[in-house]
Amino acid sequence: MGKPLEGIKVVELATYVAAPTVCRMMADLGADVVKIEGRGGDAWRMTAMGMTNSPADENPAFDVFNAGKQSICLNLKDPKGKEVFFKLLEQADVLVTNTRHQSLVKLGVDYESIKDRFPRLIYATLTGYGYEGPDCDAPGFDNVAFWSRSGILASLLVDAPGNYPLNTRGAMGDVTSGSILFGGVMTALYQRERTGKGDFVTMSLYNAGIWVSGGCMMMAEKPYSYPFPAPRFGNSNPMNLPYRCADGQWMRCTIFEYERYADKLFAAMGIADDIAALGITDMNSLTALSDRAGPLLERAFATRTAEEWLEKFKVLDIVCGKLNLYADVFEDEQALANEYIQSYHCLNGAERMITTAPVRLGSQGALKVGQPFAPGQHGEEILRALGYSDEDVAGMKTSGALF
Repeated sequence: MGKPLEGIKVVELATYVAAPTVCRMMADLGADVVKIEGRGGDAWRMTAMGMTNSPADENPAFDVFNAGKQSICLNLKDPKGKEVFFKLLEQADVLVTNTRHQSLVKLGVDYESIKDRFPRLIYATLTGYGYEGPDCDAPGFDNVAFWSRSGILASLLVDAPGNYPLNTRGAMGDVTSGSILFGGVMTALYQRERTGKGDFVTMSLYNAGIWVSGGCMMMAEKPYSYPFPAPRFGNSNPMNLPYRCADGQWMRCTIFEYERYADKLFAAMGIADDIAALGITDMNSLTALSDRAGPLLERAFATRTAEEWLEKFKVLDIVCGKLNLYADVFEDEQALANEYIQSYHCLNGAERMITTAPVRLGSQGALKVGQPFAPGQHGEEILRALGYSDEDVAGMKTSGALF
């Protein structure tokens, strides 16, 4: 059986992570994706190499958001380069970009400028802060637009003397935003099947941060005004917090149904009498006395190793787990069994593990990761498929239209 997006053609005019995530997912599902890079390639290539201290031909932190695409290095400021771009769009179903709006306007490739020329095109953009408002043209990365401005980062802070905000990691807001935009693109493609018309699909890092924070934002809204950031134990359910075990490993349980699980948890931890002595009988009283109950749990967790607690809690059907490090996931049987990570080969032949798109279709099984590529690796092949001759290609290289 073929892949569900076979025959769909995508042009990616994007750098870094968020917008390329959309196209990586589409490529895994069978779409033909042409990535347009500038001179030297996507800036994320160098950033990613620095993250892993790896050579250019072994760049898994780049491949994880780009594998399976074709690359051409074009100069869109050159008339011939722009001509190639438009020829690609003539065949394309989707354009995905994170280029700032004012730059798109200067190039004459913003949505309003080209929508009539390409009426069936799905034009998808990913911005920092959206298309309206005072910061619509501001630059944005996920650590500021997604994590900081949305309230996520400050709210994760434990309110304690000498504490400081978390150091966010590895483009998580970008991947979240790109995954949401992927859904928007799929919706627009489905709508086009009914109407025959393309559409303009937008998503921003800031919007994604607000969306994933919906529950917490409703708690913080007046008149509820939940106090973020909160102390470790303070007006919250202490059964949902991380605790350090005897072996130094942190672990966490999650219990929302007090009547079903709490008594079993307290008995297993040997603190049932202490909890009862505090007058705790339900979730409301537990939350109100969390500053008293929390330290009891903290001391109890410290008496056994994480593995010992996991064995006890799993028998009781209590949701629990260790706080893994990223390196632990590569050896996690659950991740391997579901192919959440797969083996692949870098350009230099080195075998590495790579994360897979979080989409599972029963007809497809786990999606296979595509091939990595060098900047502009497929440029001449793409141009010939568009009808350009060898002489045309040579001329573009000379003029600077093709890098």
